[in-house]
Amino acid sequence: MNNRFAKMFAAVGLAVTCIFSSPPVAECREIVFVVNNGQSMNDSDPLRVVGESLTWSTEIFSEDDEVGVIAFKDSPLIVRPLSKIGTASNNNFTFNYSGGSNAGGALLRAVDVLASKFNTEKIIVVISNGEIFLNDSSAAQKSLKEFQAGLQQAKWLNIPVYILNLRYFGDAQNYHSFAADAKEIPCAYSELMTTLRTVIHDEFHSSPLTLTPQNPQGQFTFNAPFVAASKVQLMLLSSNDGNVALTNLQADKITNENFIKIFEVNSPPTNEFSLSLNFPTGTGLTLDVLAQVEGSLLTEIGTSLFSGTVLEITPVHGNEKILGDKYFDGKTIRVQVDDNIVTAPIHGGTIKVEVDGSSDEITLQKIFFADLGLKFDGDDTARIEIGERNFLAWLLTAAGILVILTLSAMLWRKNHPKLTVDVSNTVVAPKIAPPVVVNTPLIRNKNFSYKGELLVFMTKTVDEEFLSPRTFNLFRLNSSDEIDLATVLKNLRVEPIFDGANEIIFSPSANGVYVENKSVCTLVKLNTPIYRGSHVELCHEESLAVASADGLTELTVTYRGLKPSEAKL
Repeated sequence: MNNRFAKMFAAVGLAVTCIFSSPPVAECREIVFVVNNGQSMNDSDPLRVVGESLTWSTEIFSEDDEVGVIAFKDSPLIVRPLSKIGTASNNNFTFNYSGGSNAGGALLRAVDVLASKFNTEKIIVVISNGEIFLNDSSAAQKSLKEFQAGLQQAKWLNIPVYILNLRYFGDAQNYHSFAADAKEIPCAYSELMTTLRTVIHDEFHSSPLTLTPQNPQGQFTFNAPFVAASKVQLMLLSSNDGNVALTNLQADKITNENFIKIFEVNSPPTNEFSLSLNFPTGTGLTLDVLAQVEGSLLTEIGTSLFSGTVLEITPVHGNEKILGDKYFDGKTIRVQVDDNIVTAPIHGGTIKVEVDGSSDEITLQKIFFADLGLKFDGDDTARIEIGERNFLAWLLTAAGILVILTLSAMLWRKNHPKLTVDVSNTVVAPKIAPPVVVNTPLIRNKNFSYKGELLVFMTKTVDEEFLSPRTFNLFRLNSSDEIDLATVLKNLRVEPIFDGANEIIFSPSANGVYVENKSVCTLVKLNTPIYRGSHVELCHEESLAVASADGLTELTVTYRGLKPSEAKL
């Protein structure tokens, strides 16, 4: 009885903990745009919409989010280093198209930029017409291999890669593709803005106020859900060029581009906005509403047996709740408390954050209002003291739970009487020991021979120099004898060789190669560590991550099974 009760009470406590726990999330979001600015893009982007799309995309990030832009034609060019939106002096982008299309080096550079970042949400978006073209065919083939290697590294680093594949101007669809493993989205140049917006919003789970006018012609009126706005920005995206006017208010600034119209209104006297639309029939329209609001914060600490210690934050302007509209109910927002960033729910205009109740003081450091499409003008930091705790309510609640569980257990036993068994002739079954897991030693088969190649990609070196993937041809090995990683790196002219590389051993297997770890280095395959004294088999397109014991060198080795005619001897 006591044991069953203890298990039931532990289960209740575990359930309560799981329901109210808030795991930490990323402080900032990072996106690197990889843009084709080769000559072939002249036909795919005749109105130069790509630059406008990137310029617009920076508007939907918070000031803490980081954006980088890498353009490529014959070689990669960093147009904008990865940096915070709020610190950039200029977020406007333009591209002139000329030269070839070397996408491989650009993607590897983007992966390298994000590889050293931790505790962040990050994505790579490639904008191209799907071509890799260089005058030298061997250079084009190398670029294709580097692109595929970049996709593999991004997958291993858990970095989503989107490819927005622009169709040629006037064509129904461009089906030429150089990426089989990425999330590829075909789109016309006129659809690029709305497609890019959808990718960013879906991947980062941001939730600004987004409306979709159903009729591209006539009047469109809506009421915004926020209060105390010092500035409102209306951003209308369209799949065709057309005209729009703000009819009920005077706009302080108007931006009129081919596929985006932006109206900025300072201190609007009303939350009602009316637009007059005049676009061709069938035009797709999306309206984003961003607001700058003024206010302050009301904070309160609540404690209970079930929810623990909860910090309740209510943004207000005078006596009005800024998030009081039902539109915000059920949405979430990131909050930084005591150096931890968590996602907190909103209900009734109040943000509720579970915090550690063991300390006497809580520090609210930041609220990421940009997650809701808002910019908050006011102090979003605070120090909150936790007062005397009243344990009487806790004790009464716990006693009530004990009584309920005890009565439930007694009722269950009454309805399920214990069965009695005559054990006088019972045969006691012998105890069977659990099987012992034995690490089977590697047995090499001399009948196997090397085939294929190893693709080595250095993701981190001692001098932090970027090294493109290098290929070691296994067909050149005349025997089935083992070969160590140090020999492979030396053959590929990778210097310096890190300690322990000579104790990572390769040998041929039936399906590829065996890798045996005799070193103290860290080896990982598909999130499974390969400990010292263990081995693993690499088959076609499988990768192994290697890190030196001092942490100064990191690389991945990918095995590719090729025919001799496909390999470069």
